[in-house]
Amino acid sequence: MEGAFPTLPVFDKDQRVTHAAITENKRLGELLTYIKERQEQQTKPAVKTNSEKNGYVRRARGPGRRKDFMNDPAVIARRRQALSDLDAAE
Repeated sequence: MEGAFPTLPVFDKDQRVTHAAITENKRLGELLTYIKERQEQQTKPAVKTNSEKNGYVRRARGPGRRKDFMNDPAVIARRRQALSDLDAAE
């Protein structure tokens, strides 16, 4: 038959909870509280990142090669010599 709705289950509108179900639920609550306390006492495992697993070490960002080059004593001496040669030529 086309256009017919599927049959739906019929629920009892007068649902009642038994006293035994309430008591069982209370006992379960106490047990869950105990389990939660035990889990909180345990130490949590340390989770490493992929970088830590592979041994990656981040290098500090210091002065670049150019700055290190300009602070080299041999380069400073050559620069002073070149400047003094320029002053002497004038």
